[in-house]
Amino acid sequence: MTYTSSKQLSFEEFITQYADNTRYQLIDGELRDRSPTGPHEAVAGSLAGRIYLEIFRNNFNWLIPKNCLIKPLYSEATALRPDVIVLDKSELTQEPLWQKKL
Repeated sequence: MTYTSSKQLSFEEFITQYADNTRYQLIDGELRDRSPTGPHEAVAGSLAGRIYLEIFRNNFNWLIPKNCLIKPLYSEATALRPDVIVLDKSELTQEPLWQKKL
């Protein structure tokens, strides 16, 4: 991860300017370039696949999105793009940004 801008951004500014660009995430107001390597992507894909098998086998109401932004609790200027995340589908109805284009 490399630092790409000297301007501090809020979560809302980041969403407006960079939500469509999966290359960037926001950490404590700083725009960060996230350019994972091939081996990094291979590990993330393998983990997601193994987790999905368990989700499918146990018929959990969960999903593993390919791309998403996560705003950690109690953080005003952070928007993370996790390599792998498991979300509860029933909880997504309470998330206002889930239905919007991100």
